[in-house]
Amino acid sequence: MTIAIHESALIRHFNTRKEVLRAWEEAIDCRSSPFRGYKMPDSRLYIEHPTFLDSIVDLILTNERHVFLRGPVGSGKSTLMLLALRDLPTLADRRGNKFVTGYVGMTGLYEKQMSAAIADSLRIKYRRSWESSQIIEAVAKESLRRYVQDKCRTALFIEDVADNQEAAFHKLRYLADLPTEEMVDSYRDGTLDEPIITLIMSGTVEYWNAMLNFLPQIAHRTEPLDVPPLDDQKAKEFVGRRLAYAKGKIDAFDSNNYDLYPFNEKTIEIINRAARGNPRDIRMLARGCQQVAAEKFRQSGNPAVTLEIAKLVTEAYVSILKEVY
Repeated sequence: MTIAIHESALIRHFNTRKEVLRAWEEAIDCRSSPFRGYKMPDSRLYIEHPTFLDSIVDLILTNERHVFLRGPVGSGKSTLMLLALRDLPTLADRRGNKFVTGYVGMTGLYEKQMSAAIADSLRIKYRRSWESSQIIEAVAKESLRRYVQDKCRTALFIEDVADNQEAAFHKLRYLADLPTEEMVDSYRDGTLDEPIITLIMSGTVEYWNAMLNFLPQIAHRTEPLDVPPLDDQKAKEFVGRRLAYAKGKIDAFDSNNYDLYPFNEKTIEIINRAARGNPRDIRMLARGCQQVAAEKFRQSGNPAVTLEIAKLVTEAYVSILKEVY
């Protein structure tokens, strides 16, 4: 018996919209959507804030305080952390120490889950049957060995740190306090005269306040740095870089001279005002403009994102953006 499969409404709309969007992208010489999300960020898409980056680098170099990147969802905290995670192992501090990096991106972790995630990210072996305290002790011993023998400091990146179980915080506190007095006493030559692990954490203002309440011992030795929003000029560069990336021309991108077509300066200013300088929301609104412009392109043959389209999209998304903020 043969069952006839008819094209459903969803399939028809899916294929039609795919063709409409693809036609718009081809009209502006893009190989893919300029505003798609990427799991792993590309440094060529990053919009630099020199003063903000200087603050992060100074904290890591002086090695006196831990770092908390503070900002709303979508502000670029994860992008910055992943880029730093990639680049730090290629650098050295003022003493010549290199960096071993680990990254914990999972949230809602219990005590043992946090301990195991830290050990896994730092490539430290342990037995699955071990208790959380045994795993963290193994992390501490290996971090000490790496510092003394390999001349490597440990930089541990933890996303949305306060979105974990309270007991998990105490494992971070132990690592943040290293070296212990016993470790220092065993190296009386001054080898251990600075922290051997730097915590680089991220989260919203609410997460920072939670850490102040639940883990003041770390919070009081941590510098919160607010991720700056994009001003209009940087928002234009943000869109320009994504357009160049989608066209395969990012390596030739000139931050002083770049093309915004099919957008223009006024449309991006409207988008940025609605997004409040938040990169994720700029991308969301630009993608909304793309969808409307693609439909108009099918009707008129003009792929431009006009002021009318930008205003229409930002007004349509206003309720969503209010919920976010």
